[in-house]
Amino acid sequence: MTQVNTLSGRREFLFLYDIKMGNPNGDPDENRPRVLPDGTHYVTDVRLKRFVRDFFKMKGHNILVDNIEGKTTNLTGRVIDYLKKNEKKEANGSELVNILLNAFVDARLFGSSFAFKKGKIEGKDWEPKTEPKTLTGAVQFNMGEVLHDAEEVDILGTSVFGSGEDKTQGTFTSYYGLRYALIGFSGVANEHSAKISKLSDEDYDKMLTALWQGIRSAGNTRTKLGQIPRLLISIEYKSGEEFQFGRLHDYVKLISFSGKNEKNWASPDDYVVDLGKIITRIEEQKEKIEQIQYDVSPDIRFAQEMPKEWKKLKIEDKKI
Repeated sequence: MTQVNTLSGRREFLFLYDIKMGNPNGDPDENRPRVLPDGTHYVTDVRLKRFVRDFFKMKGHNILVDNIEGKTTNLTGRVIDYLKKNEKKEANGSELVNILLNAFVDARLFGSSFAFKKGKIEGKDWEPKTEPKTLTGAVQFNMGEVLHDAEEVDILGTSVFGSGEDKTQGTFTSYYGLRYALIGFSGVANEHSAKISKLSDEDYDKMLTALWQGIRSAGNTRTKLGQIPRLLISIEYKSGEEFQFGRLHDYVKLISFSGKNEKNWASPDDYVVDLGKIITRIEEQKEKIEQIQYDVSPDIRFAQEMPKEWKKLKIEDKKI
């Protein structure tokens, strides 16, 4: 990787996507949609990072948190595999960290604990040692939340295979999901952490593309098939500004349009997205902001027009 300048200033973003008759993030017990005690459904930041990583991998980029030829491996195995394929010898300390950051886009974005175990390279035992031992990612996501009451459903089906050699009828299958859910994530890219992780403006822009296009590309599994990106707003602060709003998805309000109860919503036709609070807060802090970019699905209805000074990302036309 050619040496580039790191992130020129702080970035903050809001990302909304929806899912219909699917499970955005199953719990570890029954694989039901994750839910808080107050009934709010949520999606972990780990799940969203996986979408980003998978999209980068699909587009031919090296990612650190990955398997090898479809097989699960630990971090040591992944690094040894990379070094062998790229004819690099073992390294330690800051030299190894630089190799990892130059090679893996997800390390530059999200950091790593660098939790290495013993492995073998060129027939010799090797336990990698890095300096630092833990690298905080320049990009941090808040936990995602479903922005309205959502109805859980048990989705039943029949497998195409018989349950035994002498049986021709398929067995019943089921999975758990949500009738419909609009999910809100927000996050920050910190320019100070970016100096350590080597995150560049280009890396950040590619992450936005991976968010938007990766959510849709994740639909190669039955439970994620109904995911569609709906809104992405990126705030670029002026160089040297330490300000950030934080938790931008808390500023989003949904208003019923169809008259249905929130749990009965089935598509964007059932509600209006009110961004009034975000627009007001941004106007109050406009002296700190360099520019705002956004992209939006044509199926989403808003309570107000987007400010004319906001620039379209045209993310559907971008490649990484």
